[in-house]
This record gives sequence, structure tokens and C-alpha cells, in this order.
Amino acid sequence: MKTSLILGFLVLFLPGIALANCLNVGEGESGKDLVLRRGDLLTVTLPANPSTGYSWNVACTPRDLLKQLGAVRREEARHRHVMVGVGGVQIWNFRAIERGKANLVFSYSRPWEHGVAPVRLIQWPVTISR
Repeated sequence: MKTSLILGFLVLFLPGIALANCLNVGEGESGKDLVLRRGDLLTVTLPANPSTGYSWNVACTPRDLLKQLGAVRREEARHRHVMVGVGGVQIWNFRAIERGKANLVFSYSRPWEHGVAPVRLIQWPVTISR
């Protein structure tokens, strides 16, 4: 009885939590239209190897539509033996905040090389509804 009352409360009063979706994208989906609803989560996972000096920079225009949740995370590739210079991935989490259209852009470059084009550029048009 208590369990059904709690579930009923959650469904009626916390629809944003109960209905939030999570979309995971990576380099293979670059350029595809991302369609989210307010409250949805977006996770971006991109290959990276900071031992080369390269790192991903992220920009979203306009800024107020997606909110980055926490700092970027890094996970090393799994190997049987510990290896120096092993690559891995960088992971960002975002929440869709406001309705509208945005452009989410990731550029892979060395931060100290000014005036040099990024070696990789990945972008997604994002539409946030409701």
C-alpha cells in the first residue's frame, strides 16, 4: 500500500524526473540533429589522449539552453598492463534547460597553439522542446 502511494506521488508531482530521457552521443553521430525535451540529459563521449597535448574544448551557442553538469570526466582505455601514454575518452554531461535551438561544438586542439586550426571538429545542432 505504501509503495503504491509513493509511486503515485512520484508520477503526479515529479513528472520531470520520471520522464527525463538520457541521450548518449559520440564522434560517430557528429552532425546529426539532437532533439531533446527540457529536463533531458545529454552525455557526450569523445576519444582523447591528453599525453599528446591535445584536449577537447566545448562551446554551446546560445549558452543558456544546455547546462554542463559537473566537470569533464576522463576514463583511460582498458589494457591488461599499465601503459604510459594510453588514450581514453572524455565525458561531458549536460541538462536541457530551456526551449530553443543551439549549436554544440567540440574542438580538439593543443591549447598553447594559437592560430592553429583544431585537428578535429565535432558539432551537433540541438533542438530543445517543451
